[in-house]
Amino acid sequence: MTPTPASPPAPAAAGNGDRFAIQCEVLRLSIRPIGPVLLAQYLLNCGVAALFAWQVSLARALAWIALITGVTVMRGFFPQRLPEPFTPASLREAQRTHTLRTAVWELAHGLAGVLLFDPARADLQLLLGLIIMGMTLSSAFSVSFYTPATQLAITLLLAPIILTGLWLGAPVMAAVAVIGIGLTAMMWKLVAERSRQLEENIGLRLNEHRLREQALVGLRASEQAQAERLRFFSAANHDLRQPVMAIGLQAEVLRQQLNDGASMEAVQHTVGSLARAQQALEGLTNQLLEIGRIEAAVDPLRPTSVALAPLLHELARQAGNGRVLVRCPPDAIAWSDTVSLRRVLANLVDNAVKFTPRGRVLLAVRARRRGTGQAWRVEVRDSGIGIAPEAQQRVFDDFEQIGNVERNLQRGHGLGLAIVRRLAAQLGIEVTLRSAPGRGSVFAFELPAAPEGAMGATGATVSPPPATPAAGQDDGTDTACTLRPGLAVLVVEDNAVVADSLTALLRQWEVEPRVYGSAAEALALADLHALDAALCDIRLPGALDGIALAERLQRQKPSLAIALISADINEATQRLAAERGWHALRKPVQAEELRRLLLGAQQQARG
Repeated sequence: MTPTPASPPAPAAAGNGDRFAIQCEVLRLSIRPIGPVLLAQYLLNCGVAALFAWQVSLARALAWIALITGVTVMRGFFPQRLPEPFTPASLREAQRTHTLRTAVWELAHGLAGVLLFDPARADLQLLLGLIIMGMTLSSAFSVSFYTPATQLAITLLLAPIILTGLWLGAPVMAAVAVIGIGLTAMMWKLVAERSRQLEENIGLRLNEHRLREQALVGLRASEQAQAERLRFFSAANHDLRQPVMAIGLQAEVLRQQLNDGASMEAVQHTVGSLARAQQALEGLTNQLLEIGRIEAAVDPLRPTSVALAPLLHELARQAGNGRVLVRCPPDAIAWSDTVSLRRVLANLVDNAVKFTPRGRVLLAVRARRRGTGQAWRVEVRDSGIGIAPEAQQRVFDDFEQIGNVERNLQRGHGLGLAIVRRLAAQLGIEVTLRSAPGRGSVFAFELPAAPEGAMGATGATVSPPPATPAAGQDDGTDTACTLRPGLAVLVVEDNAVVADSLTALLRQWEVEPRVYGSAAEALALADLHALDAALCDIRLPGALDGIALAERLQRQKPSLAIALISADINEATQRLAAERGWHALRKPVQAEELRRLLLGAQQQARG
């Protein structure tokens, strides 16, 4: 990931890493084999030795060429071996060794300025000075790419002839020695500039290599994500088509039964099958929507204090039948996002209950130490069918179910633990699994304890996401009561199929629906003061959506019972509805849910 501006140390760390890699590459280039060059240099040195053996001294020429032979053998047959991989300490040691070997190599060549120097002949002095200066130019580009080693090598190569020329040489040689001092300074600067350019080139090459690797990693990740997405939608398509197919077949059965005058019992059985298929379809679409919201990070995390005991007891009650037990210290207060934590626990409990045909489920919490602070370990234990070790990682994948190879939709769609995996990643927790076939399963994770100063927020943290009375409560009404005939209900829905279905159901209850396709049409044509309730789809054509329409209706008739209807009711919409005294119904709206809303509106009108 690219470091953000809020993390300044990261770029510096990256720069240090680049510098280390560049120095390693410079050292590798400096010691690479140069056999043909070494041979050519050695032959030239033999020629120089032969010339000065003839003109100056055979013994001194032999001594010099012996030194040259020794260092050439050292460099050609006993090269420096580099440690792999490099570490900062091993790199520094290798640089020192390389500098020492380079110094010995060039000092042997530079000793020609002493061994081959003839104080009596100015012409040979000048010739020797020119030869060594030529060696200097050659060494600057061949002996090493490591700046300290090259600068030391140039110094050791020129120093003997400069000192000897100033001490024993003719005046013209002394002038050449002074020029040699200037040449040394110039070569130092030239070497430093060449090394800088080389390091820049190596840095560009390393950066290009890194970018190429990142591009390849990104490409592989994209291909993998594409394959995962294709597998996800393929599985979703398969599971969506099953209830849709069931609904289509049962609808045809119902049509034929009505045409043939089938018995009421047969018709009711078909209607029950239709309802079960519809419930399976609704459950799958809700889970797919939840996964989409998690991956899009629509709901921001709001960490706060969460009292675990009330939350777990509430989930146990919702599971019903007394099958879920709770063992939690009353002082267990965690620090987490309430809504996401509740969804994680609800999915784990639902999964445990589904795959535990007999026995019970235990929700257990115990204190743990985490560094210098405290944490709470939460476990969901069941005595169900268990999971084999080779399948334990797979159960967190999309549409994966162990023990449901027949894809029985009554046992879910294999998305519950996939949702848990995504939510856990958002919360920064790790859900672990311990299980064995036939011995049940234990899903566990740890939560940090709430700070001592945050205890006041625990009261509101145990409740589920804001819900309207119509969505989860009876609002004090008796659902067995009958609706008053002629109850006036405004229906604003642009989808003709949904509008027709709502109209048919309301008329079946002897309610008087007044149906419009847009907010503007409803405001222009409806007698608002004669209405008892309003059902407003949020997504409407035109300038006004369902929320804007509800606000206008409330201003004109504050006592009107108003319900927002949408397939994507989110936390913000639920909160807005609760603040305004509205209801929020998620599509597909259940008939009993709608009936409770209308009974509440009827009771409010009577009051």
